[in-house]
Amino acid sequence: MLTINGPKSQNCQGVTRRELLRAGGLGVLGLTLPGLLQGRASAAAADEPRPRTFGRAKSCLVIFLSGGMSHHDTFDMKPNAPEEIRGEFSPIQTSVPGIQVCEHLPMLADRANKYAIVRSLSHRDTNHPSGCYWMMTGHEYPRASGLSENLSRDDHPHIGAALTAIGNRRDRAVPAFVTVPDYIAVNGPIRAGQHAGFLGGRYDPLVPRGNPNSDEFAPADLGLVPTVGTQRMQDRQSLLAAVSQQQRHLGQIGEGRTLDQFYQRAYSVLSSGHTQRAFDMSAEPDRVRDLYGRNLFGQSILLGRRLIEAGVQLVHVNWIRILEAGWDTHSDNFNALKNQLLPPTDQAVSALLDDMESRGLLDDTLVIVMGEFGRSPQVTKSNAGREHWPFVFTILLAGAGIPTGRVIGSSDRIGAYVRDGRITPNQFAATIYHALGVDPASQVTTAIDRPWQICDAAPALELWG
Repeated sequence: MLTINGPKSQNCQGVTRRELLRAGGLGVLGLTLPGLLQGRASAAAADEPRPRTFGRAKSCLVIFLSGGMSHHDTFDMKPNAPEEIRGEFSPIQTSVPGIQVCEHLPMLADRANKYAIVRSLSHRDTNHPSGCYWMMTGHEYPRASGLSENLSRDDHPHIGAALTAIGNRRDRAVPAFVTVPDYIAVNGPIRAGQHAGFLGGRYDPLVPRGNPNSDEFAPADLGLVPTVGTQRMQDRQSLLAAVSQQQRHLGQIGEGRTLDQFYQRAYSVLSSGHTQRAFDMSAEPDRVRDLYGRNLFGQSILLGRRLIEAGVQLVHVNWIRILEAGWDTHSDNFNALKNQLLPPTDQAVSALLDDMESRGLLDDTLVIVMGEFGRSPQVTKSNAGREHWPFVFTILLAGAGIPTGRVIGSSDRIGAYVRDGRITPNQFAATIYHALGVDPASQVTTAIDRPWQICDAAPALELWG
């Protein structure tokens, strides 16, 4: 029997949400959204001409399959490999000749002409939190991997936070960066790399929390909760203006950087019809909601589309683990995929591609389906599971001029390592920036007024052909 060894995974521990709010600054006043709006940033100018793909995208929708999707059992099947590698599923032909995917992805098989399969993502981190960190920030976790179980202001910022700091979003009446429906927090702690880190709380994502599939879904402090009405928001404005004036008098904040200025901008977001309508899931026709699937994941993706349509620059949709292990299929891999994971993913992502195409959103929106890593080639005999495997894994791309109906890169004959076209998380982050018209070498200012370059790699332009 063929055996492939890789390091073991680790569990996650971390901070509470209350501690996160404190770390974010003014959460004690009940207004965390202005963290999205405060501050300034500068982008480095580039002298060289840009490739034609530069800035094609106006927005980006990331679908993050927390736990690590098995590439062998989805989009990089190995039907000719030994049984302990190929697993229990069979491939089916897609709408694109020569491209096959798993039999349990029939809807995505029919839509293979609408996305590209990238089979050559690769890094070396087998730990969930630090692997997520690398994929979400474009930077390897700089400390002992166990610390990545805790969200910290020492973290590199999420790509969405860096984009917010750059300040090139298309509509300032809506937040630039939203995470739906919540942070990844397995076993309690919120994992590193999901907010603005050392850029400061002003660039954190808006995180609505709650379940968009619920009739009671009403994100806090968005004008949708009865206890936060117009008068209360106006009272908060007056209070914060007074606080800002006092802090300026005491020299705690400089001229031109008053808190009331930041909160005035926040108030415009909270009172914006765009923002309120985007989060009002009841405004979506039942027919459309049914197409995405009446479940947490499907409705989260639909909410992501609504936010993109409202003008949010980067929406990050997490597969939230509730009672099940999610995509972390160490045991019973095939039953979990067949019955819990693949059907809702097949339905929701297919609906998203159709819906965004019909609305004209795919032309300028980069859609990404990814996780922190893949799963091991070797199926564990004792429990029919697959282990963590970052050395090669697969993601999907659509929109923003990405040539679709094709496979980019490849793994070796058993899906263990990259055969050609290796793309690292750093390069992938640079590619996202590039697609959104941001030079990966741009610099922004950290919370302690130090310059920081957002990325240390060049974009993988081969993704555009």
